[in-house]
Amino acid sequence: MINSLSIHNFKGLSDFTLQDVSQINLLGGKNNAGKTTVLEALFMFHDRLNPNMLLRQYNWRGVNELALNPDSAFAPIFKNFNLENKIEISTTNEKKFHETMIISYKENNNKSIKMKSNDGQIRTDENIIHSHALEIKYKSSTAKEQHVNLVLENNGLSLNAINARSSETPAAFLASKTHTHPNENAIRFGELDIKGQADVIIDFLKIMEPRLTSLSSIALSNGTSMLYANIGIGTKVPISYMGDGISRLLTILLTIVSTKNGIVFIDEIENGIHYSVIPKVWQVISTAALTYNCQIFATTHSYECLNGALEGIGNEMKEKFRYFRIERSKEEDKAVPKTFHYEVLKSAIDRGWEVR
Repeated sequence: MINSLSIHNFKGLSDFTLQDVSQINLLGGKNNAGKTTVLEALFMFHDRLNPNMLLRQYNWRGVNELALNPDSAFAPIFKNFNLENKIEISTTNEKKFHETMIISYKENNNKSIKMKSNDGQIRTDENIIHSHALEIKYKSSTAKEQHVNLVLENNGLSLNAINARSSETPAAFLASKTHTHPNENAIRFGELDIKGQADVIIDFLKIMEPRLTSLSSIALSNGTSMLYANIGIGTKVPISYMGDGISRLLTILLTIVSTKNGIVFIDEIENGIHYSVIPKVWQVISTAALTYNCQIFATTHSYECLNGALEGIGNEMKEKFRYFRIERSKEEDKAVPKTFHYEVLKSAIDRGWEVR
């Protein structure tokens, strides 16, 4: 698990450091403080060997189309959209192992020589092929340096891996603006059902919906699948009909269980969930994280979410909970986190302090 991290020149974060990271980490702060950016940086750190590592982040932000040029495809992840600002993302785990991801921009001009024959005369045409790339290095205190090039050409993005391998820590990202497709949830549930672990999901969901007795993955006529729930009304109903809250919790649970010994990033964790059931949601999430040894990074701007976390997190996880309030320093344009342990946050909220 990550114990500390630093982010340099990634999007709006010029020089950001987070210490005393624990198993359940909740990030708060005003709009544009950098909460989501922290999650995106850490997920990109683990999302290696994926040529869509940038495109998926833009999609989560609601950008579905972009021009195939460096200013559109690469510049948005650099501080001030300046491609000369080298990005560094570093982490330290519980064993004190250090790892750093370094991203720099490079423009390549390659010569291409083609031979032509016209009227028996052989000629050569020399063309300059322009390509743009992000050179990504992974430096580790325990392994050989790895290299990945994310190349931008006229036909799109491609990834060239040089002495590189996937991250040893599985990671998953749940965005706030995009919803997981029901078919994806059905596939994940089916995989757990094959392993005999379906009852785990049902038991967790019962905390929020006591009427639930079973879930079934039903194949649809269009070739996809959907989860149906038995809640004792005489017929099974699509899980999505039971409201955004239960669907959101199901997605979070399936992601945690499928990312055992890994990290799950959840942007705006309270989205779609009524404030009255947020304590139960935190009870389920903290229990699942403990059971599957999963580290959680989540963001919120909701007072009810903070209060719900204090009420819902079990005693065994209170010492493993951290709340980080990110504030912007106007003088230095720098994001600065303030750390709250469980008891400190509880005391602050009891006194009516503004900690969002």
